[in-house]
Amino acid sequence: MNYLEKSEADYRITLGSLRDAADALGCQLVYALVPKSGSIQELAEKPARTKAAENVHAVEHSMALEDQAVGGVPQKIEEETRRILKRTGKE
Repeated sequence: MNYLEKSEADYRITLGSLRDAADALGCQLVYALVPKSGSIQELAEKPARTKAAENVHAVEHSMALEDQAVGGVPQKIEEETRRILKRTGKE
C-alpha cells in the first residue's frame, strides 16, 4: 500500500495498480470523470448551444438586413440547440 500511496501523491498511479489494490481489498474499482461545474448534460449542450447561437444570429442578421427580422432569438437558439443535440444523438 505504501507504494500506491507514493504513486498517487506523484500522480503516477496506474489503473492496473488500482485494480490490483481493489481486488486485494475485496473491492471493485470504479473511476469517473466529473465536470468541475454543471452536469454532464450541460457539458454536452455547451458546444451545441454555441453553434446554435452562431446559426440563429447569422440568420437573424440577414433577415434584419432585409427588414424581415422576427425576433425571439433566445427561443430560437434553444430550439436550434435541441435540433443539433437530436441530430448528433446527444439529447
